[in-house]
Amino acid sequence: MESLGLAYLPHFDVGGTVHLITNNQLGFTAEGDHGRSSLHCSDVAKVIGCPVIHVNGDHPEEVVLASRIAMDYWLKFRRDVLVDMVCFRRWGHNEGDDPTFTQPLIYKTVSNRQSVPDLYTDGLTSSGAAREEMLSSAVSDYTKELNRCEKEIKHYSPPATHLRGNWSGMRWATEQITEWDTGYPMDMLKYVGLKSVEVPSDLQMHPLLMKKHAANRKKWVEEEAMIDWSTAEALAIGTLLYQGFNVRLSGQDVGRGTFSHRHAMLVCQDSDKAFIPLNHLSESQTAFLEVVNNPLSEEAVLGFEYGFSTESPLNLVIWEAQFGDFFNGAQIMIDTMVSGGEAKWLLQNGLVMLLPHGYDGFGPEHSSCRLERFLQLCDSSVGGPDGDCVNMHVAYPTTPAQYYHLLRRQMVRNFRKPLIVASPKAILRSAESSLHDMVPGTMFQPVLTDPVANPHEVTRVVLCSGKHYYALDAYRREKEVRDTAIIRLELLCPFPSSYIHQELSRYPNAKAFIWSQEEPENMGTWGFVEPRVRSQLGHQLSFVGRKSYAAPAVGVGKIHDAEVEKLLTDTFPHV
Repeated sequence: MESLGLAYLPHFDVGGTVHLITNNQLGFTAEGDHGRSSLHCSDVAKVIGCPVIHVNGDHPEEVVLASRIAMDYWLKFRRDVLVDMVCFRRWGHNEGDDPTFTQPLIYKTVSNRQSVPDLYTDGLTSSGAAREEMLSSAVSDYTKELNRCEKEIKHYSPPATHLRGNWSGMRWATEQITEWDTGYPMDMLKYVGLKSVEVPSDLQMHPLLMKKHAANRKKWVEEEAMIDWSTAEALAIGTLLYQGFNVRLSGQDVGRGTFSHRHAMLVCQDSDKAFIPLNHLSESQTAFLEVVNNPLSEEAVLGFEYGFSTESPLNLVIWEAQFGDFFNGAQIMIDTMVSGGEAKWLLQNGLVMLLPHGYDGFGPEHSSCRLERFLQLCDSSVGGPDGDCVNMHVAYPTTPAQYYHLLRRQMVRNFRKPLIVASPKAILRSAESSLHDMVPGTMFQPVLTDPVANPHEVTRVVLCSGKHYYALDAYRREKEVRDTAIIRLELLCPFPSSYIHQELSRYPNAKAFIWSQEEPENMGTWGFVEPRVRSQLGHQLSFVGRKSYAAPAVGVGKIHDAEVEKLLTDTFPHV
């Protein structure tokens, strides 16, 4: 039903679909009038004005006629059309089910009815259209063919169809965590950065965007100064476009960005005309950015984007939730498709899910992207080590450069994996990176070292992920703490145990190891990280975070502030 709502929306119209309902008039065991409020199960199609053809399944030739009418309509108008084939279910939900438990009267009638093949052959013979012996011969021949196929299937190996066609250049991910140079030349970074805010002379940009967004980006890029999150994203997307990769950015308010930070699509203040600067990098441009502001239907939209990403490895498909926990409306797609599609169907997929995450006092429904759920869906090994071959990659980047490399790495690599990104909210403008962190020779770092700690003075090591690092670092600087190093896990799955070991080895005098997180103890990354650090690295972590809670966060500002203060003092109890 939700997918029907996308039928004629911009960026989702596929030129119509022919829908067929095999309408057996029952649910698993429920009567039809218990399964819907409408007269017909096809009434949902009225939402999009879709023609519906009702046909009796007892009459095969009428079913064929209805199907031909539907196909002719679709071919002419390229609009949705639906065939409702009204029939019955002879054997229950499956061949081993006994439907008389729940529908005894219906199945007394059904058991006394002829099957559709028998009805059809009786009609042919009674009308003189076919002789009985000819029909018997046809049935006998077809039964022999089915029996032959049944014998052969035991020894038949179907030909591999994966990694062919559009995917012929791809490979399977390996059992190691690989590194990919995802930098781009400085002159091109500056060119793309300037182009990302360049508009035609007749487009009246919003004065605030002109004064802040565009002017600041031009200044940062021209002076090779520190850049913010949205600029890094624009550089990643723009350079990928320049390399020939199409990018589809889909979600609620993605053109502007939920937090009014992106502005990948600029709207003329005089005409309402939208303009996407990154689609005008050069006159010979062959790849483009599609900005898809979509409806509040996470299940239908994420399913569409998953399919779009499955079509070709040359399309970077990004779906951004308005807030991280909004993905829960699409949980079916995540459980069925995103996390298990490759294992079930050998289908690689490079979908990126951006899930704004962070405890900023927004309350229970706007704080957590439920990292624990995604990590639970990962086939990472507690005993390790992990490799790129895990089913999903989960990252929690803390700098614009790290985010830039994550996006570019999705397309530069010779394999595709779904990427779940716990993206920021509060640090979208305050977190900074240098353009020099994005040039050739640079890459995504699974673990970020402490830039200020003196290894010889460190006796305590705090591990963390995400924007919580900035609160910890600010408190450490304020209190002039010198004996504590803070290590950031930017990649959670595959678990970067070798990178963590390399970092921990820099602190030979460390005696205490702490995991500090914003989330409650029963949420976030603690349940994933702790057993892997203990099993693979031999270190026992102490936990600092909010106490276990039923909701992701509290809804009272004063309580939130007190929790933040306690997180900091518990992480540095000796100060």
